[in-house]
Amino acid sequence: MTSKKYCVSLLCLSLIIILAYAIVAEWMLHRLNETHTGESVAVDLQINENALYGSALTNDIGFLKHGIISRTKPDIIALGTSRTMQFRAPFFKNTTFYATGGLGDSVDAMEDTFDRISKDYVPKIIIFAVDWDWVNPNIRHVRNPPIFEEKNTISNRLNLYKGLYYERWKNEKVRAQLMRPELKERDMIGNRPTVGLLAGGKSNGFRSDGSYQYGEDILHPPSTAERFKDTHQRIQDGNRRFERTEHIDETEFLKLATLITKMRERGSHVIVLLSPFPNEIYQAFMESKGHRDFTLQFEHCVRDLCVAQNVPFYDFTNMAWLNAPDEEALDGFHASERTYGRIVLQFESDPVIAPYINKDFIEACMVNSNHPFQIIPADM
Repeated sequence: MTSKKYCVSLLCLSLIIILAYAIVAEWMLHRLNETHTGESVAVDLQINENALYGSALTNDIGFLKHGIISRTKPDIIALGTSRTMQFRAPFFKNTTFYATGGLGDSVDAMEDTFDRISKDYVPKIIIFAVDWDWVNPNIRHVRNPPIFEEKNTISNRLNLYKGLYYERWKNEKVRAQLMRPELKERDMIGNRPTVGLLAGGKSNGFRSDGSYQYGEDILHPPSTAERFKDTHQRIQDGNRRFERTEHIDETEFLKLATLITKMRERGSHVIVLLSPFPNEIYQAFMESKGHRDFTLQFEHCVRDLCVAQNVPFYDFTNMAWLNAPDEEALDGFHASERTYGRIVLQFESDPVIAPYINKDFIEACMVNSNHPFQIIPADM
């Protein structure tokens, strides 16, 4: 065989292997309801059909959230971690709203998010939920680069294949779904089209307003003991966002002050809040060496910062301060939609956001729903 024929044969064999790899991957993605993960189609489905998005193959939702924000340009955004994902668009009237939660967990990540948003437009109001662990000196904060980029179709697909094969190897539940798919085209709670294995299998995922639907917990709420067990363990062990320290990190705190200044100078009205913990967990902080002093210093320093910058400030660190029982908490550091309805009602004291608060609707929802977590009708 000549060298030319050998090279051609090798090239053909390589192409056949690549094609087979892609065909098998696409078949598995279809079986797992993950075909549109990382694609603009998922953005279209959320905007146009109110789809529920929940992928089991990747945690990167930047393509989805920034895609929706760049197209809809909401007047009000909730900027923060997963602890903003219980704010809902129906809480507000005569305006548009979106929750950015899930894009990062540090001051740097919040600045990255705001900078990317403000390239297209500047939100009128930013509800800025500041988390305690951002200024903990014993936590290493890293910037996670996005996996999916809008214009890199081939790269996006290859990264999705990588996540697919990794989860297929590691995750027994993914393998079980490949063998016997038990997925629903519409979620069991809100009857939305589903995108992703978590959405189709468990009705878990992001709604079109950026909030997160905890499908399994809504359908079958665990006991508070079950919900709080992991957080108590974190506090006891001093790890996973609950590392012990006596003082805030001055460098990270300065970054926080600078970011608030930047957002205001760009033209946004900024409201700062401290997101709630269940009373049981807050009391565990107060009884724990290495958590109590830090928590109190964090609360006081953010309050003083907001006073100095003349920024509206709301300290909801303890759910009990909202007259919210611990039964409303999703887990040890995520309050539910019901609690966040209470929070939005407190914003009435701010004259800028007050006209947009859908007060009558929120109050009616809280009366009409007897669920500890969900108050807004499921299909909204």
